[in-house]
Amino acid sequence: MNPNGLHSWQALTPEGDVRWLKYSFGPGTANSMAVRLDSGTWLVVSPAARPPAHVFDELENAGGVTALLAPNAYHHTGQLAWRERFPAAKSYAPRGAFARLAKKSKAVEYLPLAELEVQLPSRIQLRIPDGLKSPDVLLSIATPGARVWWLGELFSNSGEDDQVWLLRLAARFFGSGLGYRRNSKPGIVYVSDSDAWLAWLRRALGEAPPTIVLPAHGDCVRENAAERTQALL
Repeated sequence: MNPNGLHSWQALTPEGDVRWLKYSFGPGTANSMAVRLDSGTWLVVSPAARPPAHVFDELENAGGVTALLAPNAYHHTGQLAWRERFPAAKSYAPRGAFARLAKKSKAVEYLPLAELEVQLPSRIQLRIPDGLKSPDVLLSIATPGARVWWLGELFSNSGEDDQVWLLRLAARFFGSGLGYRRNSKPGIVYVSDSDAWLAWLRRALGEAPPTIVLPAHGDCVRENAAERTQALL
């Protein structure tokens, strides 16, 4: 797996108020997203596991981090390291993820999404799609130059450098291969009613179509993001 481009914040929007970072978790890569709040501090979504110091430093020098979001019950491994670096930051997660997080992330106290939502401006929306049995938060961030979606686990845009060969082989078997795609096998973990979930996503695309999509794994989607996402539904 090519390490180039890992652990480096990149601007998703012209203003740089939404950034993404790709990090390695061993056999593959995953993404973090940072969103600047009205206070000038940052909300970090799916904080990177074991990042080098400069990853923390960049956000600390740009205002600091006050909120850490585990968007689902599985993307929690970076929480403790980020809380140690930013002790004033609070961790949040959907209530439906609390049971697993209590077992897998015991050292972290999570607050419900409602306590984060009251602090957010209307331009930042946290939404849990219909039809899910295990929640996976969709974030929609409106900026002057773009609308960014964090689309979570059920979609990916992975390239060969994002997975070691054994993971690529397993990914094809489990329905989550290369390129921008909807991942069928992770749906077994997250989705209880596929029709309701797909209908919800189609409505969301119609109401607030993204110009940029960042899935939990792989590269961001910048070209025809709404149309390409619609085609996967």
